[in-house]
This record gives sequence, C-alpha cells and structure tokens, in this order.
Amino acid sequence: MADEVKQEPTATPLTMANAVAIIRQNQEKDFDRNDMAERLRVGVRRSKCGHAGNNPLFGMVFDNPSIVYSLDELRQLVPLERDRLNYSFKATKEGGTDGMFAVNRHGLYSVPKPHGRLNPHMNLRQQAIKSEALRVFKALMDKATETLKSVCTTDGIEYLGVPESTTQELAQKAMRFALRNVSGRRKEKSKAAHRRQEHSRKVNAGLLTLATSEKNYVSRGGQYGA
Repeated sequence: MADEVKQEPTATPLTMANAVAIIRQNQEKDFDRNDMAERLRVGVRRSKCGHAGNNPLFGMVFDNPSIVYSLDELRQLVPLERDRLNYSFKATKEGGTDGMFAVNRHGLYSVPKPHGRLNPHMNLRQQAIKSEALRVFKALMDKATETLKSVCTTDGIEYLGVPESTTQELAQKAMRFALRNVSGRRKEKSKAAHRRQEHSRKVNAGLLTLATSEKNYVSRGGQYGA
C-alpha cells in the first residue's frame, strides 16, 4: 500500500487590499491611542488650574491608574480644538469627503512624517541636574550607610543594608539639592555675564577706563570693588 502523502494546507495569499485594510486598522488604533493620551495630559493640566467656579474640571482625577476613562468619556470631558472639524474614518451618508482623513496613493491614511529623535536628548540644564543629583545622592547614601553601620555595630545588630524607604527619601532630597545648586550656579553665571557686558559698555561710553579691572568689576560688583 502506497504511503499517503499528507498535503499541508496552503496559506491564503495576502493581497494588496487585505494588507491595506490591516495597516489602516492599526493606524486607526494609533490615532485613538494618541488622542486618548493627549486628552489625559490636557485633563491633568486643567484639573489643577483655577477653581471650581471657573473650571468645570477642577479637582477631577485623571492621573489615577485605578480610574480608567473611555475615549468617548474623555471626548466629552476634555474637548479639543480639532473636535469641531468632525474628522471620521467613515464616509458621510451623502457620499462626500467632509470630515474624512486623506489617503495616499496606496490607500493608507496620510500622516505627517516624524521629524527628529523619538527620544530627544536632554538639554544642558537637564544634564547638569542629573549629574548633580547623582553626585549628591552618592554623598548622602555614603553618609547614611556609615551612620547605619555604626548604629548596628553599637547595638550588635547585623547590617542588612539601607532600607528602601530611606533610599527614596535620599533620592528626593538629592533632587531638591541638585535643583538648588544648579539654579544657583546658572544665576551666578548669568549675573557675571551681565556684569562683563555692563563693564564693556561703560568702557566704550567713556564712563570707565581700561585701568578698571574687569575681574574686580564683575566679581565685586562695582568700579571700586564695592
């Protein structure tokens, strides 16, 4: 008896129309997800501004993960400027194109091309704050570790490390110190640049001579170091 050859079921070929339909469904999901995220951000910002008399969203909770709003609810609570355009993925009953998204020659929704990086680099101020926060946190953590070790040695208790709650408190304190230090340094740098410019303009106007030390004028705040 001849062995029967098992034929594997052939996969249905993916046509251009099916591929376009699948991609358009994913685009619609991306539109809804981004729309929901934007309305949540706007809702969080508006709920913390004004008071109940002039802001109907004042006091509402939008950033609580246990409270989940649907997209329709967010559209009612947080209307946006583009809502008046009444964009839709479906054609109108009259067969017109009012309110429909434009499509390209492949049948996909026309969306603007993204420009720049998906994850932008930190600016100089953010880099300075991060570096300062790490430096301050390391110093605070070393001090807390030494204190805790000395207490454990005195009481005869085994040292098990710094508690998680203490680590979080030190991280918050380090961030506050970093913001204060970086802001202070930036203000001093800006003030020194302003004083150098002021000294140069006074020299050009003849109010000061070149014998007046720019360093003294900038650091001490006056012509005679006052």
